[in-house]
Amino acid sequence: MKKLLLITFLLFFSFSFAQQSEKNNVDSSKNIPQVTLLSVSAYPNPFISDTNINFRSVKAQTVVFSVKNLLGTTVYEERIEASSGNNTIAFNRNILTKGMYIYSLQTDVEIVSKRLIIK
Repeated sequence: MKKLLLITFLLFFSFSFAQQSEKNNVDSSKNIPQVTLLSVSAYPNPFISDTNINFRSVKAQTVVFSVKNLLGTTVYEERIEASSGNNTIAFNRNILTKGMYIYSLQTDVEIVSKRLIIK
């Protein structure tokens, strides 16, 4: 009889602990940052001298636009005050040589990176 009570108590305690852990996991998953940048693209890409970086922002926010070479060195950076809705950043290659680069749009909660090719 004592063994049955002990087993019942352990099962009940384990079940209660598992439910509490599951609730804690669900609560912590609510802290996932929301996506604020959508439809990020460069056109034309590849390009010779100029391209436009297009994106849609779900709210007005500061966006840091940066371009890095394949070694990870930042070769261009600009702060943009994006408005809610469609936004365009005009980018001129200036002194950058032909090749592949990575451009990024960074907000307070996310970073979106894509390739950019200069012909």
